[in-house]
Amino acid sequence: MTSPTFAARGQRLWLSLLAQDESLEDETNPLREVAVSACRTADRVDELERIAAEVDPIVEGRAGPMMHPVQSEVRQQAASLARLITALRLPDVATGKRPQKRGTRGAQKPSMLGADGSARVSSIDRARERAAGAK
Repeated sequence: MTSPTFAARGQRLWLSLLAQDESLEDETNPLREVAVSACRTADRVDELERIAAEVDPIVEGRAGPMMHPVQSEVRQQAASLARLITALRLPDVATGKRPQKRGTRGAQKPSMLGADGSARVSSIDRARERAAGAK
């Protein structure tokens, strides 16, 4: 089996991930691709942090002073790295149990089911119903 090639930070993460879940070495394991993406993202974060350390954090934009774009990209890539590692559902060191599997949900797609499985009605929907009944 060939091991992917990473820079220093990605290689450290890869070794750490393999220590926690040996099944990531199996090339047929779909989570391996998530782990590889996480390691590449870790390398990207490392490079972006190096660049960010060399530039002024505040630059002059069209509307006045603004954060340098590389600062924003570091934040976004770091958040992406955290999501990728979470998606791996690595086993707990103490118990060996994996976290509960949950689907990802963005701000655009909130769950429309309550804790009991029934459909939730938003406050906007209730206000619309009241307004329709008042006419």
